[in-house]
Amino acid sequence: MYNVLVVDDEPFMLEGWRTMVDWESHGFRLCWAVSDGREALEVMEREVPDLVFTDLQMPVMDGLELIRQMKQSQRLKEIKTVIVSGYSRFDAAQFAIRHQIEQYLLKPLIEEEIHELLDSLRVDMDQRNSMEASASESLSIVFARALQEEDEEARTALLSHLGCLPEAAGRLIVLDVTGGKPGPTMEEVEAELTGLPAGSRCMEEPSGSTGLLVWSRQQDGLEEGLDSDVRRIAERLSGRWPYCSIYVSGETQGWRHLKQLYTQLQELRSRGLYKGRAGVFWYEHRDEHTHWRWEDAASRAEALLAAVERNNVSAIEKAASALVEFVEGTNKPASSLAASLSYLQGGLLRAYHKAGGDPANPPEWILPQYGLVGNVREQLSAACLQAAGEIDELNGKKPEGRLQEAVAYVTDHYREKLQLKELAELFSLNPVYMGQQFKRVTGYCFNDYMHLLRIKEAKKLLLRTDLKVSTIANELGYHSTEYFGSVFKSLTKVSPSAYKSNQKGIVLSDEQAVSE
Repeated sequence: MYNVLVVDDEPFMLEGWRTMVDWESHGFRLCWAVSDGREALEVMEREVPDLVFTDLQMPVMDGLELIRQMKQSQRLKEIKTVIVSGYSRFDAAQFAIRHQIEQYLLKPLIEEEIHELLDSLRVDMDQRNSMEASASESLSIVFARALQEEDEEARTALLSHLGCLPEAAGRLIVLDVTGGKPGPTMEEVEAELTGLPAGSRCMEEPSGSTGLLVWSRQQDGLEEGLDSDVRRIAERLSGRWPYCSIYVSGETQGWRHLKQLYTQLQELRSRGLYKGRAGVFWYEHRDEHTHWRWEDAASRAEALLAAVERNNVSAIEKAASALVEFVEGTNKPASSLAASLSYLQGGLLRAYHKAGGDPANPPEWILPQYGLVGNVREQLSAACLQAAGEIDELNGKKPEGRLQEAVAYVTDHYREKLQLKELAELFSLNPVYMGQQFKRVTGYCFNDYMHLLRIKEAKKLLLRTDLKVSTIANELGYHSTEYFGSVFKSLTKVSPSAYKSNQKGIVLSDEQAVSE
């Protein structure tokens, strides 16, 4: 289905476009209907239609100005446009020819004429799309064959397809999009290449990104001339799409050693993952890299692990950056990254298990062993920050931590009728395990600890209030006064009443001694 935009300031005409035309049976879909040229341009800033029907006389912006602005736009100039005119057939035809418009319709609209025009337009548009797809696919296929076979026949086929001289100097360029943004289309890239002395063609390279073949049009073209054009291409592309990484291979003659050029681009792209930024990267300008050692990878991963265990955000980001910089500076970044991640993964699993997590079901932030895709620095930092937060949370919930919380809960709620089983369920612990560990932590079994807290409070109430023993027993969670009395006596060697009398007698004697 081709998407259609209709522009007309007369409401009854817009309604006619909506109701009298059987769009879908002719391969079209009416997506937008607006009342002037400015509205039409606003629509086309968001989405590009395949076909535009426009009236000529409209307020705000008429059809003539709309067509003029469309022809000046790289994005819009290829859109099929049909003028709808109330002029005579001769005048409408003259206008269409003068403004390079292939088709026109006369008012009032006739259903059969519209349908005939739609059928004719669909045939033309199908053929154009087929030719464009065929040309693009053809170059991709020819390039892939030359890349794979690297024989004279495949090279000659590529030279013929490009139309370049047999010994012309050339370079490969690849655009990779960063930051999850939409990349440029091949048509948009080609539009940026106009007006340059060098030859250039766009294609979809084997990994799916937009690729460029750029070559000198002179048999003995100077290297400076080709490089100057390549720099201008890179500047144009990076200026238009600053979030793209642009990789430039070394130079070849007559497109020989194509596999070597493509390998150079792959090396640049693999290093681009660790830089974490867009830019223009030339193979000749790459830095010399050092051989890496296992000890170096392990030490940087260990520093990152230590930051994770402390749950220190700034330290995690700093250690992750240091690890990525180390990886990017090695002669084999994929291998050094795999080693670093392997060490890091083991350390994170140990920390996760130590915090009470189930190592048989590791979480999503456990890193893959053999590398990441995209911005490695950002992904590594994000994964380690998530790991630090979850491990820290688990440490607060592991059995030892939960047991301390349970003891504190008993200290605050000893007046209630607490049971060991209910307390264990509340803190997600096994009752038997909790009973054993409760005694280890407090020195008392659960029931004895409850009695100690209650009797300690009972002593204060007996001395400082006039509450009856039965009332105190009830407030402290005992089901009967007799049971309270027996527990009190077992811990203090006297009954509650005797304790109250004895202690008050001591206090009274002390007061008399002071007064004398």
